[in-house]
Amino acid sequence: MIFFSLPRILNQSPYEIILSEGDFLFQTERGIRYEISFVKEDIVFGNCDTYQFIIRKLDEVGSTYDPKVKDTIFAIINEFFLSNQQILLYICDTSDGKEDSRNRLFLHWFEKYAEEGKYTIKTAHAVVEGETIYTAIIVENSNPKLDAIIQDFDLTAKSLTEKPE
Repeated sequence: MIFFSLPRILNQSPYEIILSEGDFLFQTERGIRYEISFVKEDIVFGNCDTYQFIIRKLDEVGSTYDPKVKDTIFAIINEFFLSNQQILLYICDTSDGKEDSRNRLFLHWFEKYAEEGKYTIKTAHAVVEGETIYTAIIVENSNPKLDAIIQDFDLTAKSLTEKPE
């Protein structure tokens, strides 16, 4: 079970957010709706629960870059780690062939905008049935199990990316 303080998120978020059945919903100034979800996964790294972090654009319309989307997502992520010592698992959507771009953008956000030294991000990718699957875990550096988490992730990533002989 994860916990969130919606008032703390709203204090940091440029967009109004509503919580609906455990998901965070917000709408941009251009009327594009997003849903942010956290789904508990069966995988455990370093004896910590892992939650898949999902960003869904609910409207199938073209959009220009909106920095407030990033700021809103970071407000939610920061609250996740403020209230929980768990792991975020990020897997890029492959449904439209834009997974490489999504992966680069998401990692760029953390490199450029996350509080320096606050998070460790470990990435991996594998080719499955001709599709490249990009994944990452995000762990707050204050997590006392950080070393074990990284070790477990690296072992799992290695087993997924090694080709059978």
